This record gives sequence, structure tokens and C-alpha cells, in this order.
Amino acid sequence: MPSARFRLSAAAAVAVLGAGLFLAGPASAAPGTTITLDPSDIVLSDQVLGASGTCAAGSLAAIVTVSQNGTEVAREAVDVDKADLSYSADLDVSKGTFGAANATVTCFRYDAAAPLGTASAQFLLAADMVFDEIDVTVSPSKVAIGSKYTITGACAPGTTDAEVLAGVGDNDNPFLDEMVTPAADGTVTYTGTLTAGEFVEPGDAGALVVCGDMDNPDAIGFAEFTITAAPASAIPAVVPGAAPAAAPAARPELAATGSDNGPLAGLGGALLLLGVGAHVLRRRADLEV
Repeated sequence: MPSARFRLSAAAAVAVLGAGLFLAGPASAAPGTTITLDPSDIVLSDQVLGASGTCAAGSLAAIVTVSQNGTEVAREAVDVDKADLSYSADLDVSKGTFGAANATVTCFRYDAAAPLGTASAQFLLAADMVFDEIDVTVSPSKVAIGSKYTITGACAPGTTDAEVLAGVGDNDNPFLDEMVTPAADGTVTYTGTLTAGEFVEPGDAGALVVCGDMDNPDAIGFAEFTITAAPASAIPAVVPGAAPAAAPAARPELAATGSDNGPLAGLGGALLLLGVGAHVLRRRADLEV
């Protein structure tokens, strides 16, 4: 089992995506002024945020700031290279909290009062809560629409509640959100049929297992898998002259843990956990290599 631990707040995740703040792209910039972040999407609070780019012609200095909800949490002033107008800064974001953050560069010429250009980019600062990473597997790793699949996770022995989520690509909603009672040894197993629907389509997909309360989890784990189209053999053949089939009954809703009309913020938070879980686990793995 992986031993990595990482920071993330599930409750805050719901609020962030529910408010539509998750990972907005770079904001508009003055001509010649750019900013690129490293990491570009999710930054752990104990990581250094790198910011680099170019300033408008005539700039001699660049000031990079990081803010959350109008409060500045980091600032760095650097010189601009006179040859190519580039700049590079490293920022300590440990004073920030979980949520959307904005990095802005302002380019100046010392003898001018007004800035010559600005550019900004948004990212997610992951902080606030520490919990464990667990192993999660999806079997088979390539799931055809209409076929059975199993998601398995390894929560700690004695865990009484777990939630299993799955989503496709950049869809705005997970197609699976199911409460599962773990076995005595903590094993979480969900088996179902991948039913064609609004949020199910061929492509890259992810599965997330949350051990304990979604708002205060003990551990989470993420696994990638692939959804493929239904095999041709599963599509009924049309017999010439045959009577048309009866109209299908209304498609039943996929199993869900909450009410059928749960709050959008809950769905958004579930999807954010899918994305953040994947990114943070990969980021931690990269740091430990």
C-alpha cells in the first residue's frame, strides 16, 4: 500500500467547485505580458510555486503576487532580463488556505508610475487536511459500455463507511456515486454494469474511493481506467420485415447515495475530488521519486 500522505479538504472541495471557482484559465493580459505557473493546476501548500513569463517592452522589474479572496499570501519582486524581457520567480504559498488562488505578475519600468502590463493565472491551493492514500483498482482496466466492472479499494480495517465515485474525462458530473459498506478488513468492493447514459461515454475515466465521511475522510485512493464503446455483438440486429420493438421503458436512474435531486455543489464536489485526487496523488508520487 502506498505510504504517501497528502493534504486536501473535501468539504472545501465541494465549496470550491460548487461556486464555480475551480481552475479557471489564465486571465487576459496586456500585449507582451505573460505568466506560466509550475505546477500549473494544483499546488500543495508545502510546495514552491514557480512563476515565469515575459513582460511588456520597456519593463525592468516584475512583481508576482499570490492572493486568495482578495488577501495577499505571497509576493516576490524580480528583475526582468533586458535581452528577452523574461522573468522567473519562486513563491512560498504556505500562508494560503485550501481553495482557488490567483497568481498575478505586474511589470514595471522604474521611472514610470503606472505598470506596463499585467497577467494572471488561477490554480488550486491544496491544504488544510492530512489523510492517507490507499490502493484502488478497476477491473477490467478497459470497460465496455454494457459490461460489468469492479472497483476495489483498501480502507483501514474497521472502516464502517466508504463512498465510491467514477467519472469520465471533463464531464461535469460523476456517473457513479455509491455508498459501500467495507468488509471487516476494510476492503471496499463495488460491482456494477456500466450503463450507457448522459455522463457515460468512451474515453479516459477515473474511479475514487473515499474511506469514511466525504467531508472528513480518513483516506482516499484514485485509479484510472478506460471506457470503450459497446461491442457490436451487444447491439441487436435489425431483421427485415420484423415488427418494431416496443418502446423502451424510461431509463432508470443510476444508483446514488443521496436524493435523486441532490445539490449541484455535492455533485461538483464529487467531481472535484476525482480530479484533485488524481492530480495530488500524481504530484506526491513525482515528489517522492
